Amino acid sequence: MIFYVTRMRVKGRKLTPEQISRGERVRCNMSIEHESCVQGRSSVVARTAGSGGPLEAGPLPDLMDCQLHSMQANGMVLSGIEEINGVMYAQSWLCRQEP
Repeated sequence: MIFYVTRMRVKGRKLTPEQISRGERVRCNMSIEHESCVQGRSSVVARTAGSGGPLEAGPLPDLMDCQLHSMQANGMVLSGIEEINGVMYAQSWLCRQEP
C-alpha cells in the first residue's frame, strides 16, 4: 500500500511537532509482515519497497517489532526499532495516504 511516511525520531531521539511537520515525507510502498529475524527470533516488520520493485531496498530502514501506536482518520503512527550502522534505535513513522 502506498503511504507518505515521515520519520518521527532521529537516532532514537524524538523530534518536536514542528520538526515533524517540516520533515521529509517519503512516498513509498509499505508492507507489514511477521517474519523470522536473526537468531531464530520472530518479529513484525514494516518494510518500504524501492521504486524498482519489492526486491529493491526501500528508502527507509526496516521497522522491526512494529506496532500500531495510534490511528486517526487521516493517518497512523507505527512504532518499532530500526538498525542504522549496526546500532538499534527507537523509531516511529507517521504514515498518511496523502501529503
